[in-house]
Amino acid sequence: MDWGDFRRLHGKNTWQSVASSSDGTKLVAAVLGGQLYTSTDSGVTWTAREATRSWQSVASSNDGTKLVAVEQGGQIYTSTDSGVTWTARDSARFWTAVASSSDGTNLVAVAFFGQIYNSTDSGVTWTARESSRRWLGVASSSDGTKLVAVVNSRQITPPLTLA
Repeated sequence: MDWGDFRRLHGKNTWQSVASSSDGTKLVAAVLGGQLYTSTDSGVTWTAREATRSWQSVASSNDGTKLVAVEQGGQIYTSTDSGVTWTARDSARFWTAVASSSDGTNLVAVAFFGQIYNSTDSGVTWTARESSRRWLGVASSSDGTKLVAVVNSRQITPPLTLA
């Protein structure tokens, strides 16, 4: 699929999230109720990846090899090969957002009516943090030790520091 095809799909899909490597060559995009799409040439061509799901959010390491995606009402998925293959991780939750450290080792995901979850092993295992709230968004520092999250009660949490 080329960029023109990708743009033509815009009217047929709900593009939910996009992430990029630091140099902009490797991209991943998520469709709510559709597939994940990856590009390794700055968006000139795109490849459909993974099954049709309610994809909610994606994040990328700086080099674009480690990706993470969350499914609304489903699982967390990780990839270590720029999105060619994906592995389901953690339990099914109402995931709303995900973020990555620059090296893709430290990941964070938030669930609506759930908690903040973090991983220090590129998504293999996850640990619940903070109390259950209506989490909507999350961001991470480049080393993954400082996080900030948005709650659906018009609040931004104070920065969270992970040791």
